[in-house]
Amino acid sequence: MSPKPQLDLFTPRVAAKPVAPQKESAAAKPAGPEMRDLFDTNFSADDIAEWELLFRDAPQYNYHFKRSQIASAFDRPLHKKLIASHAFERLREISFLGAIDYLFHPNGRPANIRHSRYDHTIGVALLSQQYCRLMGLSEADRDLLGAAALLHDIGHGPFSHTLEPEFARRFNLNHHQLTEKIITGEVQLDLSVNHLLVKHGVDPDEVIALLSKKSTHPHASLLSGPVNIDTLEGISRTKTYVHPNYVHCHPRLLLEAAVKLDEDALKRLDKFWQLKEDIYRNFIFGPMCFATDHLCREFVVKNAPDFAANDFLLTEKAFLQRHPAFKKFLFSLKNRIELDGVADVIDPEISAVLMDETATKVPKREFHINTNAEVKSFADLGKRYYEEKNSFLRRVGNLTDPAQQAAAASLFD
Repeated sequence: MSPKPQLDLFTPRVAAKPVAPQKESAAAKPAGPEMRDLFDTNFSADDIAEWELLFRDAPQYNYHFKRSQIASAFDRPLHKKLIASHAFERLREISFLGAIDYLFHPNGRPANIRHSRYDHTIGVALLSQQYCRLMGLSEADRDLLGAAALLHDIGHGPFSHTLEPEFARRFNLNHHQLTEKIITGEVQLDLSVNHLLVKHGVDPDEVIALLSKKSTHPHASLLSGPVNIDTLEGISRTKTYVHPNYVHCHPRLLLEAAVKLDEDALKRLDKFWQLKEDIYRNFIFGPMCFATDHLCREFVVKNAPDFAANDFLLTEKAFLQRHPAFKKFLFSLKNRIELDGVADVIDPEISAVLMDETATKVPKREFHINTNAEVKSFADLGKRYYEEKNSFLRRVGNLTDPAQQAAAASLFD
């Protein structure tokens, strides 16, 4: 009996139907995609045309995975059991981008399922499998790299990066620490993860080394380099929050480009690196996401006695049940955020602004491409692509003032 073929979740099961041509009319809109730059992104029609040229005939990437598809896609026993573990299942109820997932629907329709750390991690693990196939790696390497991919976000707390800074400040807890404790079996959340790794011959310490960028493994850059499988999947997924319909950014094709490294491949990767900068500058660190995260953290600070260290181990459903006041506040944000209350501090010499208690340091990333660098392998991508991390000040107005709440226009309708 022949083995069942492995399912490729990157390939659509049904080809999309061609769009029927429409009759032209005098009042017809100009040709080309309708721009809906909700986050002040700088994409233009030329940008979109360039993406479509570089990623011609790219299949649609499915950002949500069914259990039956996952069961067919992973053939290594270790990977199947890690996915079935309690710690991994918990990621179904951990949002990908935190509070913003509750307020903005990535494809523009309220019925859309929110992105989760579970789906993101499955996508990263699929890229790991794809890489191992392309490179012809051993079963031992497949187990190790696949386990690291599946466990890279296992320690995320409720609302991901939205609330993590407050857990870190008050309780010295972050997802990197919890991830290590889950892998080493030092936390009661799920002791099976460590047992499974040891049982299947994977060194937990080597998994931790890969995730902490301290590994000497020949393929460590798969998880730690500037163009790694986590960022390939994550940026592609985050793209759907901003441009849900037409900016092609297929993780599998990007990974294949990172392995092939010919002239066309580097053009694709250059475009991806530019997309990553745009996503960080205009979305992740943009005014709306910043205001959302800032207000949620401010709520936790003002209600500090209500929150405890073990909240970090909860799912978001359990967290909201334990903290109904935060739940009410979260869902009220839809009509509270007013961009007029958020402003970048342009001139750092203005002492009155710098002394303002509402002036908050915001991360800033600048992404660069060294076109003169010689790139012969996946590990060499760090020579071509690099980033600088700085910060700037942003002033947040009194967004929770009743008058501001009454006047705030919804940015999410």
